[in-house]
Amino acid sequence: KTSWELYVAPVGDPAIGPVAYAHRVSAAELPQAPLGHHLQDSTHIAYEVVTAGITHGIFRLEASGFHGAEPNENRWTIGYGAMDSYSARLTISPDANWTGQVSAGHLTRPEALERGDQFRSTASVTYNRPYAGGDWSTSAIWGRVHKTDTGANLNGYGVESVARFNAKNYVTGRIELVDKDELIVPGTYRIGAYTGGYTRDFYAIPRIATGVGANFTSYTIPGVLNPAYGKHPVAVLMFVRIKLR
Repeated sequence: KTSWELYVAPVGDPAIGPVAYAHRVSAAELPQAPLGHHLQDSTHIAYEVVTAGITHGIFRLEASGFHGAEPNENRWTIGYGAMDSYSARLTISPDANWTGQVSAGHLTRPEALERGDQFRSTASVTYNRPYAGGDWSTSAIWGRVHKTDTGANLNGYGVESVARFNAKNYVTGRIELVDKDELIVPGTYRIGAYTGGYTRDFYAIPRIATGVGANFTSYTIPGVLNPAYGKHPVAVLMFVRIKLR
């Protein structure tokens, strides 16, 4: 009932945070990054990753060393740097439908435009329930970053869900409350984002599911931000995605 692993990658995913949004089952039909991405799961692309883990029954404990700086915009290249950051994660998976994790780590100079290091803490729970013609997946995620340069503490809370029905239809939603300190107006502000969407699969190509989808997001912001962002900022995203059936 016990196994161990050693994971080494020039570009990889260290043991901190939930599964990244781009691969998370509950965000499968939400192409845009959540507002809390840099507080929760932005380390999914890190350089010089070494992870050791041990699994026993429903418990999994991992520890990682990695290069803390975020990659640049040239994602097709492989960067490098000192293994200057570390993290640990405990995952509990009591059955096939539930999994949860708590993790923490020290990131050395992760942001190119910011001085100082970060301490990041995260916790998340994911539930996935299959049923005839589809499945329902939901995640609740919290992430917190402490910035050593300014002493700021930023929190991000999110709940997201996707329900597939009649095999070809997906209804999605995401609710977030996130502290942001890099907006046009200096300061730290609590931003709310509320997203709902729908995707429809078309089986025009054998073994390929071509989905056409759209989602709508409305935001709540403090009044001091209204001159810069408007009183009722909204966003609409339309997309086409292709995946194996």
